[in-house]
Amino acid sequence: MDIAPVYLIFIPVVASVFVYLTNDNYSNSVAFLGQAAISVVAVRYFQLQDGFEHTHSIILGGWDPVIGIALRNDRISIAFVFLTILLWWSVMIYAWQSRGRDSQFMFFLMFLEGIYLGMLQTNDMFSIFVFIELITIVSTVLILYKKDGESVRAGLYYLIFNSMGILFYLVGMAMLYNAFGTLNIELLTDRMAEVNNVNFISTAYIFIMAAVGVKSAFFPVFNWLPKAHSAAPSSISALLSGLLVKSGLYVFVRMNVMFNYDGLDRFFLFIGFITAFAGVLFALSQKDIKRILAFHTISQVGIIMMGLNALDPTKRIGGIMHIFNHAFFKSLLFMGAGAIIHVYRKRNVSEIRGVLRRMPFVSILMAVGMLSITGMPFFNGFVSKAIIKEGFKESVLIGIGLRIVNIGTMVSFIKLSQIFFGEGETETAYSGTWQEKAGMLVPAVLCVALGIFHVPLMSLLLDVDIGHVNPMSVEKWTAYFINAAIGFLVYAKIIARDFKFVRRIRRFKISFGNSNYLLILYIFLMMIFRG
Repeated sequence: MDIAPVYLIFIPVVASVFVYLTNDNYSNSVAFLGQAAISVVAVRYFQLQDGFEHTHSIILGGWDPVIGIALRNDRISIAFVFLTILLWWSVMIYAWQSRGRDSQFMFFLMFLEGIYLGMLQTNDMFSIFVFIELITIVSTVLILYKKDGESVRAGLYYLIFNSMGILFYLVGMAMLYNAFGTLNIELLTDRMAEVNNVNFISTAYIFIMAAVGVKSAFFPVFNWLPKAHSAAPSSISALLSGLLVKSGLYVFVRMNVMFNYDGLDRFFLFIGFITAFAGVLFALSQKDIKRILAFHTISQVGIIMMGLNALDPTKRIGGIMHIFNHAFFKSLLFMGAGAIIHVYRKRNVSEIRGVLRRMPFVSILMAVGMLSITGMPFFNGFVSKAIIKEGFKESVLIGIGLRIVNIGTMVSFIKLSQIFFGEGETETAYSGTWQEKAGMLVPAVLCVALGIFHVPLMSLLLDVDIGHVNPMSVEKWTAYFINAAIGFLVYAKIIARDFKFVRRIRRFKISFGNSNYLLILYIFLMMIFRG
């Protein structure tokens, strides 16, 4: 099991190549065998490493660590590995009825899993660049897989803009290699700790964070995300929003450990709040069910960023936990939206009614996702949001800001919940495939499990004690229902009436050219505010 990290990368890649070369409906089931194999490898690897009390590293080919390709796992990376495997299981089951006989689709899906697992485990900066570029290219193919005008435009926008962002990562990486003679992350961590030139280090950090900002859809470089997530097939939207956008956040966590530079912590805290607020604002104005969810991905990324830059460093684990929690409830919501669109052939929430009566099982699972994202006690979103809020207990202003964002989230899902009621189409009893329902069940169960059994699960995976988070707290329940009441009022008095300013927000667009200007502005602001 010393080379388990290699197995985790190459098993899905080999399975994908086999599926592509055979191009046979029955051979596509090999993808499930590959998925089962990496599941077994990951669990056994975790057991043999004693739950990763210590890190595990390998250098491929026995090369010198200074120049060799290195793989490394610790508690955080292995937790992301398990997250990836679970979500891929969910998406593969969900998409099997509609895409399972499509060898090309299964090839790209499995190949994407292999390179994503490679990105999680790599320990050198050049390999991170290679894996992120591969992720971008394969994701683009899957985004435009429907080959209609909207998906092609969204896919090309995603590809070109993310490629623009990663160029800045290359610049920062080149600066580090020129100064330290290696791209190995462990060696860079040690060597940078001995350097007193803070300006040089912060400049390299800023260029790398520019790429991270684009990949994670931070404000103001988020415009690619709603286009890509709403245009892609729903199974891919679930992966994009639930997991792939987290590649930037994962690199953000890794780079902050490597640089050990806190000069922009307050800047990223501010960017996190603006991203969270902007995402909610745009989501409130939307009527397309997938665009509502896409803009809420932006908002939740902002909340994660706030958590990762909490004023109380001991509570920054809340940001990492919210990455996992968001992955489960947002993939669940996107898959539910896809099942509803599949049945109703509509995406406008004002035109969809009676989902609860026609699709009761899907409705219940969607409700789990909605209660999770709004932070109801006993669901996973509550746990991480409670820890994030504790990280800012010394700042009344930030606490108010978080509450505004949470109320905005509540309003959006009150708006979305109207699709479950009323008289819908009843000409057929068809309510979606069992594969769609089974795929949704995986993240739904995890949303509840992480809300109820959060203490032992987080102790096992991340070795943290979060026993202080109490879902039975009267104060937490009271705050949730007060936010819900305010949300109903805002929805009834403002959003439901679709005032002119709401329609203007809905029609607001940022051109590709302006997105590039905003990227330059984002870098310029980091240069100004660096400590």
